[in-house]
Amino acid sequence: MLKVIKGDITQLAVDAIINAANSNMWMKAGVAAAVKRAGGADIEEEAVTGGPVPVGGAVITGAGLLQARYIIHAAVMGPDLVTDEAKVCTAVRNALRRAEELGLKSIAFPALGAGAGGLDFETAARIMVSEVRRHLAYGSILEEVLFVLYEEEIYHAFALIAARDKVVCLGDSITYGFPFGPEASWVRICSEKLGLKLINRGINGNTTRQMHRRFEKDVTALKPAFVIIMGGSNDAWVGAGLEKFEQNIEVMVDKAFAKGICPVLGLPVTVNFAQYNGFLPGDMAFAAGELESYRSWLGEFAVERSLPVLDFYTPLINPDDGMANPDYFEDENHPNRDGYRVLAGAAEPVLLKLKKGLVGTEKPF
Repeated sequence: MLKVIKGDITQLAVDAIINAANSNMWMKAGVAAAVKRAGGADIEEEAVTGGPVPVGGAVITGAGLLQARYIIHAAVMGPDLVTDEAKVCTAVRNALRRAEELGLKSIAFPALGAGAGGLDFETAARIMVSEVRRHLAYGSILEEVLFVLYEEEIYHAFALIAARDKVVCLGDSITYGFPFGPEASWVRICSEKLGLKLINRGINGNTTRQMHRRFEKDVTALKPAFVIIMGGSNDAWVGAGLEKFEQNIEVMVDKAFAKGICPVLGLPVTVNFAQYNGFLPGDMAFAAGELESYRSWLGEFAVERSLPVLDFYTPLINPDDGMANPDYFEDENHPNRDGYRVLAGAAEPVLLKLKKGLVGTEKPF
């Protein structure tokens, strides 16, 4: 889980603290200087030996006299002391990877890039919190990630972003719960079972283009921690094409991260052919082929961007023949009540990982 603490990061007894470093690993100012003062000059000597690294890279050293076991030096800037959002995001990502390699359970971040790097506090908070949430949701052995801020203003900037606790479920009729309504949806089932604030923003008949057009109103304005983007079925039926589908998904993912929201991608459900007794209408064959291409691309894109995925395809498939299981469908495309319960079961493990990215029971401020 996440915690936001006002205090001195050098005083924490965690597995590792993250140092805001430069690519040469010199520890002359800001958080780095504070770490060196508290932990000893040997830390800098070891770090410099491990450098230089590209901006965004990370070096592991011992923690000297500190209570932490390790220090992960995340290079948010070069010798020019210039940084930007992309560099900070990469530095956070690589620091988290180093923590996984060490098998750590608890780590603590300062505000990377918000000192000498010049990023405003809210921007640093948006980048760092959403990136940590992405990492935890993607799969992590970390149990606790702390943001430790020394000054009141920056503490509150991080606390506000970290305190977000909603998950917006943006989608079409499969999210809405058609034909029964939201009360039968996987969103409602999971919300009640897991105690998560899941907001159903599914609209019947929506394509990903329409979802993109309402993204500001239905997602950004609600300031959620996560957005689950679940679409594609209607794109396939209207013949929108793979290229437009890709563009819509990519834009929504980028918009989410820009607002400090971690995106989750959903694989659309299959088409149920059983009710046609072996005769497959041309439009259904076309839609099935389009959906297959969408799922293939989504899987590759998710790996490329290290994004969590909610698979709504496999659970509704009969493993014996690889076709849609008619026991779970109301019509050619929509689940019945049992089908929605199956989708809820498939969503549960992913949602539990999302829950790791929310603030714990302690109030952030």
